[in-house]
Amino acid sequence: MDIEDINYNNDFSKDAILLVEKKFHKIYWVGSTTNNVLRNNIYLIKDKNEGIIIDCGSRYDFKSTLQRVKQVMSIYNITKLFINHQDPDVSSGIIDWLDLNPNIEIITSPNINILIQHYITEHKEYKFYNTQKYPYLKLSSGAILEFIPSPFMHSPGAVTLYDSYTKTLFSGDIWAAITINWKLVLEDDFNEHIEDMDFFHKNYIANNIASRNFLINFKDRVIETIMPQHGSILAKKHIKSAFQYLKDLKSGTDNFKYISDKELSFIDNL
Repeated sequence: MDIEDINYNNDFSKDAILLVEKKFHKIYWVGSTTNNVLRNNIYLIKDKNEGIIIDCGSRYDFKSTLQRVKQVMSIYNITKLFINHQDPDVSSGIIDWLDLNPNIEIITSPNINILIQHYITEHKEYKFYNTQKYPYLKLSSGAILEFIPSPFMHSPGAVTLYDSYTKTLFSGDIWAAITINWKLVLEDDFNEHIEDMDFFHKNYIANNIASRNFLINFKDRVIETIMPQHGSILAKKHIKSAFQYLKDLKSGTDNFKYISDKELSFIDNL
């Protein structure tokens, strides 16, 4: 099935949506269909009998995500949560997942791990998988997940997940889009999608240096699908345009005026 057919062959109000399947390794969308323009794409990797939730969403999303996951597997076989960054829209659901199963392992960077602890009841311990110390995770099927830092896009400690087995990039807020006219998979001309991405990227991504330092990670990696936290999934035909967009993006501090030493000379007189 063509990934674009997914938009028409599923009931998004309740279904877990199968996106990618390769032997014992499957990727599902189990996200939110709220009318909020910042609706969350939450993903499930089912590898044999093990489940990994990618960016668990907010507490508001938890109940609907749980119902979708149950269509695929036992919720008690969810062994890991991957957290791209600390914002409540994509990670506050960690509270409910840990209440459900305190043995779930949290996969994230050390920087983000410090921040998400503010969601957790004081003195409550949880398993932490340090992506900086262990940048690869081999699953029981043999599939390998790679954790690729994306600092200042937008969080300083943000980290993306590359599923090398299916060549899928879970990109977090990178290539996220904000729109009312949402489709899970982008069908249209990529250029028509840029306006929906610009609103977020120009205001949240630190600068072009950050964008280019992220892109260089994919010089020797092949990507067939990009799955962001918000907006539409980008299929293989859009990957080159998506990379070009990020390469040329002017955002954040790129729009700052340079302030010279002369202009700041007033400091000398303080």
